[in-house]
Amino acid sequence: MVVPARGPLSARDVDILARLRRQSESLANSLEQVLKDLNDHTRLSYVGPAGEMREVMRAASQLMAPDEVVRQQPWFKGIEQGGKRNRSQAERIRFAVQQRGGSKDQAKGVDQLIDELVAQIGRQTYSVGSGALHAGAAQAKVRKLTGWVFAILDEILPD
Repeated sequence: MVVPARGPLSARDVDILARLRRQSESLANSLEQVLKDLNDHTRLSYVGPAGEMREVMRAASQLMAPDEVVRQQPWFKGIEQGGKRNRSQAERIRFAVQQRGGSKDQAKGVDQLIDELVAQIGRQTYSVGSGALHAGAAQAKVRKLTGWVFAILDEILPD
């Protein structure tokens, strides 16, 4: 499948995008926007697509693993924020993967990797004022980030 201005998608990515669309039209549109932005070689910055890709992962995992259900898990520890214990992104992903029959450890650490990549892209954009040279490096990192998020979506979205 070729999505206009987005380039060819693998059969796996087309399937993941369709599965996401069945859960949330707006998240699927966000994911398509990231793919379009990645193929826009006139962009000077890729901070926007990186943030949007992270948001797709966050919102999709929240959709598949609501707070109240994650909190009921025997392994729930949460993180202290503002005087209360909230679930972590890793715990959401862990629950969503388990719901699909996967191992609780198979997505472990990927959420931290994604946050690190997004932070790197933001820092580089802030510290480097030039356009084309920096944009190419950032674009490559967002492409890598996109691959990780597609992998997570593949693990958490129902067939």
